[in-house]
Amino acid sequence: MKSPVCCRCPADPVPPSARHRARQVGVALITVLLIVFIASIAATSLAALQQRAIRRSTVLIHQQQARLYTLGAEQEAMIVLIRDLQNSETDHPGEEWANLPLTLPVEGGAIMARISDLQGCFNLNNLWRPAPGELQAPTPNARRETPPGEGEKEQEPAEEGADATSKKPSPIPPKPAQPDKPAAKAALDPAQLKWLQRLLERLELKPELAQAVADWIDPDSDPLFPDGAEDGEYTVLNPPYLAANRPLVSASELRLLKGADQEVYDKLAPYVCALPPGVPLNVNTALAPVLAALGDGLTLKDVERLLESRPEAGYKNVDEFLNAAKLTVDAPVKAGLSVASRYFLLRAEARVGDGRALLYSTLYRDENGVRVLRRSFGNQD
Repeated sequence: MKSPVCCRCPADPVPPSARHRARQVGVALITVLLIVFIASIAATSLAALQQRAIRRSTVLIHQQQARLYTLGAEQEAMIVLIRDLQNSETDHPGEEWANLPLTLPVEGGAIMARISDLQGCFNLNNLWRPAPGELQAPTPNARRETPPGEGEKEQEPAEEGADATSKKPSPIPPKPAQPDKPAAKAALDPAQLKWLQRLLERLELKPELAQAVADWIDPDSDPLFPDGAEDGEYTVLNPPYLAANRPLVSASELRLLKGADQEVYDKLAPYVCALPPGVPLNVNTALAPVLAALGDGLTLKDVERLLESRPEAGYKNVDEFLNAAKLTVDAPVKAGLSVASRYFLLRAEARVGDGRALLYSTLYRDENGVRVLRRSFGNQD
């Protein structure tokens, strides 16, 4: 029996050089796979970036197209309002401007437009009655006055040496002196203040807010008694601010006033607006709570029945409305009523593909045409 020490181990069938070459081939294969993997990731990332860029560009193009569509709707609304002025002297919910098509299909999308009468709500700026010399909004009854001296022919000087008495007209005797009339001053309009207080009561809100609104608008710094609010009420807040002491630019300013939080604003906003002082309320388009606040004897149900029986062509004048409502109002309140409107609000929305645009335009209409007073994209306020 032979010793294991004497037995030789069989020789290695794979030489070392072959094993080295196989190891190199494996490393090369792994390197190639790694390069392919990295290239695939890079290609996928570039493709994803390209897709995002294409989508972003598409959305921007659609957004711009939708924006242009809303501006086109604005031009169409101006044409409709001009045509309405030519065909009717009153404005009511049965007219073309108040009954636009709900949706208008366009290439790649649709347009939705609605015109509402801004004079169908209570004008908060009417609380303060400006002096006659102050700048006011034009009213439907405003007429152009001839400036002093306009229309009079300018006299030529007499030639030297000529008979001056034959050339000059006979002198006009001077007018007798007129006693000076007391000039009207800017002041708070108590009739409008009472109207707003009744409106707040109809909406189950605190009527004390009316005095805070009046103090926000009036130019002085003296708070009304007992519920007014001037700078002293607002400078102690965080952050502090001052009362505007000027007419409201937007009804959204109500949220800054004493006693008006977001809940109060949401409840009051549909029935109030901020137009130039002196703009009357259109009784043909006014909402029921606003009309119900005209007098103490009117209830919301009475006004709702009145609106149901309103003539299809609207009331032709204010007296016809007052007779139908069996309502008697003071002269200052009646002067703040009308059956025609000049201020309108356009809400235009356009959708094109993935793009969407929302436009709010405040339009002013008079005998010279329609012009845009204010334009806001995305948000009315």
